Amino acid sequence: MVLPALAQRVDLVVNEIDDDCDQVIYQLGNNPHHEAIYAEAMRRPGVIVLHDLVLHHLIVEMTLARGDTDAYVAALEANHGAAGAAWARGRAAGLHSEMGNFLLPASVEVANRSHAVIVHNAYSRDRLLSFGVTAPIHVVPHPYIHETRAFPRPDSGKRVIGFFGFLTSAKRAEVVLEAFRIARARDSRLELLIVGESAPNIDLESLRGEGIAMTGYVADEDFPRYYALADRFVNLRYPSAGETSGTLIRAFDAGKPVAVSDYAQFAEFPDDCAFKVPLGAGEVDRLVEFFTRDFEDVSVAQRAWLEQNARIDQTVQGYLDALSPSPRRSAGRGQGEGLPLFPQLQLVNISPDTITLRNTGLTTIRTHTYGTPEYRLIAKLFDGDREVHDRWLALPCDLRPGETTIIELPLIATATTLRLYHAMQDIPMLDPEAFEVARVR
Repeated sequence: MVLPALAQRVDLVVNEIDDDCDQVIYQLGNNPHHEAIYAEAMRRPGVIVLHDLVLHHLIVEMTLARGDTDAYVAALEANHGAAGAAWARGRAAGLHSEMGNFLLPASVEVANRSHAVIVHNAYSRDRLLSFGVTAPIHVVPHPYIHETRAFPRPDSGKRVIGFFGFLTSAKRAEVVLEAFRIARARDSRLELLIVGESAPNIDLESLRGEGIAMTGYVADEDFPRYYALADRFVNLRYPSAGETSGTLIRAFDAGKPVAVSDYAQFAEFPDDCAFKVPLGAGEVDRLVEFFTRDFEDVSVAQRAWLEQNARIDQTVQGYLDALSPSPRRSAGRGQGEGLPLFPQLQLVNISPDTITLRNTGLTTIRTHTYGTPEYRLIAKLFDGDREVHDRWLALPCDLRPGETTIIELPLIATATTLRLYHAMQDIPMLDPEAFEVARVR
């Protein structure tokens, strides 16, 4: 889509490295097929287009999947410092949560090596900045070209819900299916059309059911026919890899209602273009509402958004801007150090039944926020060297910089020492070190 329009502005050599070229643009996706592109971008820096903010899965395929634990630890340390190395060693030891792939996206090193970085939404830009990326970052529109072919929709009396694209666990199929089955029990007209290939870890049997049709892989040129069949589309996401969904952009072009997660980059779409579905409590009910309610025409708002934000000429200009030399930012943190995995807390008081903690860091410590791993404490009490109590503690509320909070922690009569450890939901800890040690008697 981009190449023909870009070729009108610059001379292009495609899919080969020509030493006579002034600049190189690398299209990087979180996919083993992009290994050679990643390696070349690391060897010869250029402009990288990060279709996915997360490259962690690609790094795993290049290292750990081939039995090279040392290379995996080194790559995660280069991207995320000591926290990345700790995570990598834990995963190599068999402790793994999929959340870690998204919490530590492993795109920092290649971004910092590059002359410039192109992303398609503000969420990805802000995440890269939070990890200390110093290369110029350009938010360039994900382009669309209006589908001019007309494919009539059969008048079957059905309401067809489209669930399109490569199906991964992040697209929340279990939520879509639960909501669809509830909604279909209320309205027998509903059908679910699943168009696209499924990831290897998706249980295809769980997708089968009355009123559900699956196509498997569909060639790109055949997608418009399926868009014509659907009355509305569902495009949920959690956790987010920072990608702007091409299937969502095409759904806007089709001019039909679309449900998206009210989260990360999807929250950037205006409410008159997309039906927002909150994560967590109420998610299924909200999606049932989307499946069963009637909508006014949304095509005018969607077309206006596309024309203002996703024209191909805007994309080309964004590429040209990224190709122009621009100064690098000064690093707020050292390269590879990235965003601290754990907050800065100070123990300021101990009583027989409580402890008081102060946030001495620069950012708010958030609790109970769906979409991010929750911060926890581990409190251990010792009698000499003997551990006599071990308890997980949650912060009772969000804690802004400088604020204090009180947490209940009854002391054990025999305890002489309190040790506090950082912990994070879904992040394995190997031989953690206490961040506070205090005598209790």
